[in-house]
Amino acid sequence: MNETLQADEATPLLSVPASPGPTERPAVLPVVRRYRLRGLNADDTLASQYRFPTDAERIAFLLLVQLHYNESHYNVLNDSSDIWEKWQHARAASAVAEDIGQRATEMLNQFLLNHSSSSAIQTIFWTAFPLEDTGHTTTRVIDMLAEVHIPPELLTHPVVDAVVIKCWKYGMKAGSAQDHGLSLIGHFDALSTPRVLHFIDVLGRLVFMGSLIHYLLYPPHFHITLGQNEQGTREMILTFMSAAPLARRWSIHTLPAMLVFPAFVMTLPSVPLPGNVSFSVLHIALLLQLVLLHLPDSPSLPVAVKPESAIPLSTLLSHGATRIVIPVTLFFFPVLLLATFLVSASLVDNPLLVLTNSLEVTPMDSRSSFFILFITVIILLLGGLGVTLAMFPTLASSTTSTSRWDRYSREIGLHARRSFVEALVQYEPYYFPVPFNLLQLVVRVPCMVFSGLGHPVTPYIKSIERVLWRVIVGLIGAVISGFWLWGLA
Repeated sequence: MNETLQADEATPLLSVPASPGPTERPAVLPVVRRYRLRGLNADDTLASQYRFPTDAERIAFLLLVQLHYNESHYNVLNDSSDIWEKWQHARAASAVAEDIGQRATEMLNQFLLNHSSSSAIQTIFWTAFPLEDTGHTTTRVIDMLAEVHIPPELLTHPVVDAVVIKCWKYGMKAGSAQDHGLSLIGHFDALSTPRVLHFIDVLGRLVFMGSLIHYLLYPPHFHITLGQNEQGTREMILTFMSAAPLARRWSIHTLPAMLVFPAFVMTLPSVPLPGNVSFSVLHIALLLQLVLLHLPDSPSLPVAVKPESAIPLSTLLSHGATRIVIPVTLFFFPVLLLATFLVSASLVDNPLLVLTNSLEVTPMDSRSSFFILFITVIILLLGGLGVTLAMFPTLASSTTSTSRWDRYSREIGLHARRSFVEALVQYEPYYFPVPFNLLQLVVRVPCMVFSGLGHPVTPYIKSIERVLWRVIVGLIGAVISGFWLWGLA
């Protein structure tokens, strides 16, 4: 370790493995493990162990170490099964989170006092460091902002809000002095900002939903003389567009595709027709797609419209549905089901033979009683929803923040910010939105086959994918950017 402290820029790289240059950065997790042994008071020692080309990279590394140190305490908390140990770990994690939140904000504020460059500020959030000394997995501060246990003091920092919004609108190179040195292709690539790529993704979902609506309104006719129907252009488009989300990492937004794709594939060479189960499944998929487009998680309309206003509202509604409407409805569901059955059985003119062999109808007194029971249960259900909504803790905001993210409460604002950061990280440069990600497979699958046959072509995959991206996604992004007059900063 002493050799590391004495090394300078003239020292050969092989003799100083712990002193990274601009292209070789220190790993984060080994330092986190040393932190767990010595505590957070080792900041000064840590800062002097490594050399960084800029002060921004040094701050980025220190922030990453602290944030991963905070995350490690919650990982230990989740792994513990003993009651006393779990309580001790919970106390330690809470104390560490509060301490790291203060340290991180103080470190960021101190940096802002000495640096006014927008490029330097963005370097803190986008500089990637390896997780381990061996391996290719990296981590960035912007990635840690989407974690559940991120200190609120850092996530709600005004500079963090400004960086996330600016990168969302204008891309990761917004405001950078190096933009003047970009080539023509570099400027063309920069037109497809995260907001543009997300809009293309949402546009693809809307086209898919529109095609599905058209199919449900005007399904193909079944001709007895011709036998089974063959899939036409519209059906092939729906099959293709429903297969694209399945090729991505699965999430809740994949559910409609999981229903539509099997519905068309399992009816080949025919198509889903009215009256069949597969046709009913398409209706369920349409309802799901309509709901999913309004969730705070991307791709969705709240993220595409105005994130600072729409995402908190969507988060509030989704929390209200999952924490109020669904639990209260499930609580009253058994008695509601019984009351509905009793009022239906009492109002029917023909007696239910499964309950009695008598041909007598239900007396009027019983009908009135069961109807009153049904109305009472409905009133209790609505009253329970109303009382719970009135006592919904996230609606009674005690925060004094003036941020639009916290207009409904601090808790809602934190969830909304994390959802937005996840969207920003997802739509990075050279991202293939649905359904264009299937074209990406056209490149990767043959390359994987060649690599398996002993002809590695891995170095050429990224180059081929970028050319394909520029021809298709990049061109669409440039048109959208020009239409909305979104120039580079």
